[in-house]
Amino acid sequence: MPLEMALWRVDGGNPVRLSPQGVPLEQQLEDMLERDPSMLGQRLLLIGRQVPTTHGTFVDLLAVDADGALHVIELKRDRTPRDVVAQSLDYGSWVTTLTHQDVQDIFLKYDSTQAFEQAFSDAFGASPPEDLNTEHRLTIVAAEVDPATERIISYLNTGYGVPINVVFFRYYQDGERSYLGRTWLLDTPIDAGASAPGKRGGGKEPWNGKDWYVNFQVDADGRSWEDG
Repeated sequence: MPLEMALWRVDGGNPVRLSPQGVPLEQQLEDMLERDPSMLGQRLLLIGRQVPTTHGTFVDLLAVDADGALHVIELKRDRTPRDVVAQSLDYGSWVTTLTHQDVQDIFLKYDSTQAFEQAFSDAFGASPPEDLNTEHRLTIVAAEVDPATERIISYLNTGYGVPINVVFFRYYQDGERSYLGRTWLLDTPIDAGASAPGKRGGGKEPWNGKDWYVNFQVDADGRSWEDG
């Protein structure tokens, strides 16, 4: 069953539903995820963007979590949903071949200003594990996918343990305010308290692990939603 994300503005007790807007989100979203990968709901250290593989392709974003697992983050762009699923699985086959040194080398090509160990410590407050890439995750970023693709991903994930999931982002405009909502196709264990690297959540109600949104306001000084 296709997922639907909805957002309402409440005016004096009256709910007003906001309509998702069509914007060049995927082009901007990669930049936003690079600046703040915690938008995916988990503390991540980005180690590469447009990372070349040995298959002659390029991974949109590659990150590592506090446990040393690698995260392949692939935006759907203008490809068909089934194409991006196949591409993500191909990236997964490549990621499994990466050694500890490979991961460090990828990071140094992405950020030569600091050592991987220092960046990892800054992000997670601890040293990297002795063995990186003992696990990996495949995340497809999309506004929507068709029901058949949802069934395929659910079948791979729940039936065969393939670590693949889809995260949906939708953009809403409400006057001068813009909102970016997020939900997941499948339930996923997430560090719900992490809003930014190195910070812990406060005493808020536990997050459900799927739904999330941020809002951006266009101020008089020209600050736009991309700056959020």
